[in-house]
Amino acid sequence: MRSVFRSLSIILALAVSVFLSHPVLAGANVELLKEEQVTSGATLKTFIQQNGNGPLKIYVLTVDLRNPYIQLRTLLGNDNESFSGILTVREMAERAGAVAAINGDFFNMSEGRPLGVLVRDEKILSSPMQRSDHYSFAMLRDGTPLIDLLRFTGTVSAPEGLSFYSLAGINKSSYWAVVDGQSVNSDVYALHMYTPAWGAVSRGAAPGQSDIVELVVSGGLVQEIRQGLPGVAIPKYGYVLRGHGTAAAFLLDNFHVGDPVTVNYQIEPIDKNILSAVGGQALLVDNGRRVDRFSQNIKGNAARSAVGFTQDGSRLCLAAVEQSTGSRGMSQEELADFMVERLGLWRALNLDGGGSTSLAVRPLGDFKPVLANTPAKGSERKVPDALGIFSTAPPGTLAGLVMRGPLEVVAGLPYRYRAGAYDNYFNPYIINADDIAWKVEEGNGSFTGDTLTASSGGKLTVTAEAGGVTGKLDVRALGIEDMEELIAAPDRITVVPGGQVQINVKLRGKDGRFWPVEGQYVTWSGQADMGEIINGVFNAGQEVTAGTIVARFGGLEVSVPVEVANPGQEFLWIGPEGGDFKQGDFDVRVPAGMFLTQTPVRVEAYLAPDDLPEGYAFISGFALRPAASNAATAYCLVKSMPAGQNNGSVVFLRRGANGRWIVQPTVGSGNEPVISRVYGMGEIVVAVREGTAAEPPDVVNHWSRPAVSTLMMRDMVHGFPDGTYRPEENVTRAQFASMLSNAFGWEDSMQKTLSFSDRIPAWAEPGIRAAVAQGVVAGYPDGRFRPDKSITRAEMASMIERALRLQDRDAPVFSDGKSIPKWAVPAVSRAAAAGLMVGDRGIFRPLSTATRGETAALITKALEYYTRW
Repeated sequence: MRSVFRSLSIILALAVSVFLSHPVLAGANVELLKEEQVTSGATLKTFIQQNGNGPLKIYVLTVDLRNPYIQLRTLLGNDNESFSGILTVREMAERAGAVAAINGDFFNMSEGRPLGVLVRDEKILSSPMQRSDHYSFAMLRDGTPLIDLLRFTGTVSAPEGLSFYSLAGINKSSYWAVVDGQSVNSDVYALHMYTPAWGAVSRGAAPGQSDIVELVVSGGLVQEIRQGLPGVAIPKYGYVLRGHGTAAAFLLDNFHVGDPVTVNYQIEPIDKNILSAVGGQALLVDNGRRVDRFSQNIKGNAARSAVGFTQDGSRLCLAAVEQSTGSRGMSQEELADFMVERLGLWRALNLDGGGSTSLAVRPLGDFKPVLANTPAKGSERKVPDALGIFSTAPPGTLAGLVMRGPLEVVAGLPYRYRAGAYDNYFNPYIINADDIAWKVEEGNGSFTGDTLTASSGGKLTVTAEAGGVTGKLDVRALGIEDMEELIAAPDRITVVPGGQVQINVKLRGKDGRFWPVEGQYVTWSGQADMGEIINGVFNAGQEVTAGTIVARFGGLEVSVPVEVANPGQEFLWIGPEGGDFKQGDFDVRVPAGMFLTQTPVRVEAYLAPDDLPEGYAFISGFALRPAASNAATAYCLVKSMPAGQNNGSVVFLRRGANGRWIVQPTVGSGNEPVISRVYGMGEIVVAVREGTAAEPPDVVNHWSRPAVSTLMMRDMVHGFPDGTYRPEENVTRAQFASMLSNAFGWEDSMQKTLSFSDRIPAWAEPGIRAAVAQGVVAGYPDGRFRPDKSITRAEMASMIERALRLQDRDAPVFSDGKSIPKWAVPAVSRAAAAGLMVGDRGIFRPLSTATRGETAALITKALEYYTRW
């Protein structure tokens, strides 16, 4: 957290803590969550608060200063000898071998130098500021902690002591000092010393500052006098004196190259008793209570660092308040109250906070420290100095094992664990990993080496044993009963042939948490022609195709649609719910239930084929090519046709399995849209029947003329060789089966041989074979088909009901209902409910024969029903 001082009013800003501003003081209701041993004489305590103000986490390292093996030292960034570089607190602690460390002073972020005092191994590396609102923390030679306002005094004497000038500080950046009650720039008329602790090069003069003079001193003698020049290399065993104004004049007037220089300085009131020290900011606690007024107060809830000790000086506390998504941070007042009420401290100091707040602690049994708190800015900030806690205990004997690893696992997935060993001083103890025996003491699971795999959900107790000591850890295994779904990302794949895509799989628990599942632990399946999956990476094949990859784990599965295609080669995905889409002149509908799963269908424009049946002229076409083999029915609609072009001669055709074109059920004439129900998928065209079919003379004045003419024009019904249609003649079973097959576009199953005992006319065989394959017609119990037998209205209702797969609905009641054969009752009811066979004035006449004119009218109604949009 950067400290910037602009005016006296800012310097002397006071903050009064009013109870109404903080109705709930953190120190009063923050509870101890856990306590962990760090080393002999040091423990880490984690405090937590849960209330309406939001969650709060505070980490406190408690140090026993009377423990003979505890030592406190200041840490520096970069080379551990100067401020020329900065490191994170964790990095400084690891490099120095500290068991714990906390960030220290506020600092100039542009230069990386601390603002306040820094003493290391009794050597003053940075002097206190000339201010009365920045306190410091120090450890004295006798092991006593101190928090006080430290002052710096010093002089620089000319040769033979003829004159001297006050030394303002050592290794100081420019700051706002307070001189005689006035806020002034610390460089003005001031003389400062810069030692190798500052860095490699002195501060020098900024551009245009001709009034800056620097003396380069080595071996106690002036080596160079520089005026208005940039910084110079600081001698390894010397220093640079930098003066401004009267201080610069003092240097110029009294020194020449080769002259001796005498410098004296000290920190008051402690003189030379300081072993280590860092600067801070406001005094938080004095005489066991929060101070009445803070010398400075950084308002609001924030991440904060502090140091304090008890009245007898035996216990030291380093506190880090976390500000993150899981912790709201603290106000300065709350922090002071916490230090008093929860930690029982006598005196405490606010250190740098915000993004600088870092408490690094070496976990028990480990050799390297880790950060206890989550950084406020998301990542650890580099700082110039820190307070480090060290253990000087000698190597001890093996005392215990600490198990490290996840406390929650997913059954079926492997998790590695490790064991850290510690000695009787709670310092890390080196142990060979191969000597550790791992075991599941309780619960369902097993170890392979140091890797645990739970076989089902529930509690597990796992142990590690080595050298006669044992470590235990309770682990919760999550089973399939704890999981909601399996998720794959991406949830849809489009890749060029030969390409690769990483598929990441995770579980979502019923509690909303997510658990990653590595690809090698997932069972994958999919169409072989799409490619292969290796450890979660999909390697596409070279063919343009589409399909679905299914990932399975622990009884759950997820499907991922996949398209292997070049740019412009797209697929339409149609699921069980069906769907509508547009292709060129066509509106296409796939009804619900045609596909059992999401199925990719490649939709392509289709050019005029060269093998259309004679008499048909191509208008337009398209192709539906499902990547899967499951059949579907597609509704195709041409919403507008040029006026006069459609006189019932426009028809849809589909290429059948044997390569032949089959006329599909088609309705619409005049200016109406043409609608067809296409049985199956593949190549589909709309064509016009060329020429005008000769209209049978016997239907010209017959009531069935519109139906007969349209059906004949679309090649769905045919007349007799003599040119007649014979609308009043009874329709035979063979004729009706052929009419239905032609009208509904059923494909002739040429592989199927008719097994009826009587002879079937050759012209009727294709239609009867197709109708039998559809389950619409059948023979009699004696094995005969009776092709020439006139069909009854009951039989006709039964065949129509099967052809259209009609459902039960409210149906009219016929007055002659008792004469309907029992086997035909459901079919008659459904056909009547659909409005296809409604009878005449409430009479159905089930046993009456049907005429060819009635048949044409019925088929026309059936097609309209069949092709409803």
